[in-house]
Amino acid sequence: MDCKEFVKEVLSEIQILNLPSKEYGIFINSTRLPNLDFDDLYQYSIAKYYGLEIVTLDLDFKKVKDIKVKFL
Repeated sequence: MDCKEFVKEVLSEIQILNLPSKEYGIFINSTRLPNLDFDDLYQYSIAKYYGLEIVTLDLDFKKVKDIKVKFL
């Protein structure tokens, strides 16, 4: 598959999610969050907000207990 085919077939099926700005206070105000660095915490927060699971190679997510995490 060349780049144009990839963009046409795969990227057209992807939805990019972000955390609504009103939810950013969670990073400052919550002591119930897992001990993750910012980028992992952002992914965790998006997954939690949208009811998603995380699929990752990052073993830092072993600290997460309240959402489903699949390790590759």
